Amino acid sequence: MRVTLQSTGNAPAAEVWERYMEPTVWKTWAPQIIGVEYRGERLTADTTGRVLGPLGLPIDFRVHSVDERSWTWAWSAWFQNHAIGVDLTHGVVSRPSGTRAWLTIDGPTPLVLPYVPVAKFALGKLCAQ
Repeated sequence: MRVTLQSTGNAPAAEVWERYMEPTVWKTWAPQIIGVEYRGERLTADTTGRVLGPLGLPIDFRVHSVDERSWTWAWSAWFQNHAIGVDLTHGVVSRPSGTRAWLTIDGPTPLVLPYVPVAKFALGKLCAQ
């Protein structure tokens, strides 16, 4: 299943992009994230980490690409041993009155469908000032 979501807000696009790039701040705008284990301070391509989800559930991830010029990045997230997971692509677009952030989620319907409202809410917080 593939779903693309978007949200707009009044936060400046450069600030929204930085919120994506600094994994330590993900939990401030994505309430489903309790914490992030990541070696760097800023996302880079071909790196891995772990998100601690609801109830501390570990979700491993790999960052595939980060494009600072187009403000897009892509990653995969999965439950242990790659048993089941999703591919996610994010983007940030500057608007005259703030930002539009979008997210495309690809994966099995039983994972994607329940994640849609959570992701939509998080996108809203990401774009808010």
